Amino acid sequence: MELFFNELSISGKESIGGASILALIRTYRTLRKYDITTCRIDSIDNLRLFQMIQNMPDSLNIKNFYFSFFRPPYESASVEQEQDEYYSHNWSYGDRPCIGLALASILNSAGLSIYESEWNAAFIHLMKDEDIEIVRNICTNERVDIHIPQLQSEREPELIETDLRIEDKKITLRHDHGMDVLTEFSKRLIKSPYVISIVNSLPFNPSERKFIRKIRDDGLIEIVLPWTDQKYGVVVKTTGRNIKETKRISEILNERYGGI
Repeated sequence: MELFFNELSISGKESIGGASILALIRTYRTLRKYDITTCRIDSIDNLRLFQMIQNMPDSLNIKNFYFSFFRPPYESASVEQEQDEYYSHNWSYGDRPCIGLALASILNSAGLSIYESEWNAAFIHLMKDEDIEIVRNICTNERVDIHIPQLQSEREPELIETDLRIEDKKITLRHDHGMDVLTEFSKRLIKSPYVISIVNSLPFNPSERKFIRKIRDDGLIEIVLPWTDQKYGVVVKTTGRNIKETKRISEILNERYGGI
């Protein structure tokens, strides 16, 4: 995840105060706890901001991370994918055009503002043509703890695929009624790049109606074939590394294999 610098927070300024410097240092340290290490910024604003802080008493603490954290330009691969959305509308705050807050809104991220009373708000109301967009705003470490956990919980998990070839994936089933049906279905399941193996078959579940019976945080998914009379089922080992990833994989499997 990348943040986007709110260029309006230094607009018209020649310097920033010590409280703002201290807030920036604390904000950066808190962001690191969430593995947030990049804030996109315009090249000119990047130079201006650095000139403002380089002679401040606490500037050494910022210089240690400044150029790795603030990265010009605003454009990146993710921004390029959404650039039409930006250029198709007029974005403004208080009749002033803005870029950083607009990109934060478009990419469901947050703006980073230099701390002062005008920008000491958790949310900024931005105009998108005639509509109001509410943008997350970070200027203190307390705002980091408000926004980043919520943003990270909303983001699509980054799934990994198994390196195993389909023919190398194991299918292990109990010798029981329905084994032929489960074997054929398992051969379809292992074609998914997120399936590592079929580790077992489930006891009969005549009352089960859902394709996904249970999701575990160790990557295991219990799948039931609700279209079979005895509701045969299997336990699938996936590449999911946590409950969120495994849940997303279960949704993919349901979409692909959840019908007859």
